[in-house]
This record gives sequence, structure tokens and C-alpha cells, in this order.
Amino acid sequence: MAGKERAGRQPAISRRTGSRTRIVSKEPIHEQILPHIRRDIVLNRWAPDERLPEMELCEEFGVSRTPLRDVLKILEVEGLVTLVPHIGAVVTPLNTPDLAEKLEAMSGLEQISAMKVAELQPPAALKQIKRLHKAMEEAAKNGQTTKYYALNDEFHRAVVLGSGNATVAKMHETVMWHVSRARNYANEREPLNQSAAEHHDAIVDALERGDPEGAARAMREHLAEVIVNVLERVARPAARGGDREIKDSAA
Repeated sequence: MAGKERAGRQPAISRRTGSRTRIVSKEPIHEQILPHIRRDIVLNRWAPDERLPEMELCEEFGVSRTPLRDVLKILEVEGLVTLVPHIGAVVTPLNTPDLAEKLEAMSGLEQISAMKVAELQPPAALKQIKRLHKAMEEAAKNGQTTKYYALNDEFHRAVVLGSGNATVAKMHETVMWHVSRARNYANEREPLNQSAAEHHDAIVDALERGDPEGAARAMREHLAEVIVNVLERVARPAARGGDREIKDSAA
């Protein structure tokens, strides 16, 4: 039917109510709360092996158990939780072999993306990548660690999006939920050292030159160091803590 929006995907409607503007979202309720719960897991509000407190989350988001359980099913498919009979949703453990596979996938996707950006030379993407690189250099020079980390994540995402491959971008986004969770858990971030700076310089230089092989090589060498750091830092807490039992956060 002409003019009809797709079900569940209508744009937000602004409705005037007295002196306040009310925003009514037409997205299904579970799609509205999914990003928030996923982000909390990635940021380790809910730690590995911890049970998600359904009643607490229902109260927090003002929803019934039905949409919340729809969210939990999606998170299980994404590998962020496991639905355990008679227990509920439990945040998946940080399994080192599994994490190593995801880090390897991340590296492969970013190498492919770097090759495509170097080959296609998309003006807008290159401008964004160079802008972020310069901002990263300034943040590192000024010792702005938190800002540097945020810019670093934007830089790598800009390379992926610059490839113009929506499938690669979606796969990368999914893998990065797990990688970011591990990095946050282990408090591991790329060190602000000369090696990291040189790696980013080499990536940008190859992209600007239009050198696909050089861009992929520079990205691979950079991420190899990152992967080693992540796996080493994640393994340390595991070694100290030993095997963990499922925690009941509602207790």
C-alpha cells in the first residue's frame, strides 16, 4: 500500500502533550531495549558467568518478561548469553580459544576493508580516516588516553565502513561486541607507544597511496600486536580466579 511504513520500523513520531514533547517509538519494545542490555554486557556491568536478573531488568526498562525474553534469545544467538534451564540467561564466559578465533576474524575483516579502501579510494572515507588519525596523534601527544582509545575505535570502524561492503561491516560489528567486552574486562587497551603510532602511520600511508597489499599488511602487523595484548590480559584474571561458578546477581 502506497505510503505505508514497514511494520515495526516506522520513524519516531513527535507528539505535543501540554508543554512537553513526547517521542513515541514505533519499534518493537524488544528492539528498543536490546542495544542497552547488549552495551551493558560489553561494558561488563554484567560480568562473565553472571546471571542476568530478569525482574530487575523488567523494572529498569518498564517492560514485561515477554519482550525481555525476546531480547535474551537474540543475545544468545549473538553469543553474549546462554539460556540455562531453571536458571535463566547467563553471560557467556571469556573463553580464550573462542576469543582468539574472534580476534582472528576481526583482523581478517579489517585487512579486507583496508585493501578495499586502498583500491577504491573513496574520498569521504579517506577524509574521515585521516581526520581521525590526526586527532589520535593529538590525543596521544597530550596524554588524553580515554579520548585516544575512543578515536582508535572510530578509526578502525571508519576503515571497515569505508570498504563499502555492508556484509563485512555487519560481521565486524558483531565480532567487535565480543572483542570490546574482552578488552573492557581485562582493562586492556592499545598502548600509547611509538609502535602503535608507527602502525597507524603505515596504514594511513598505504591507504593514501592506493596500495591494497601494503594496507592489508600494515593492518595485519598492527592487529597482531593488539591480539597478543588482549589474549595475555584476559588470561591473567582467569589464571588468578580459576574456575568460576555461575553467579546469581539477584541473590
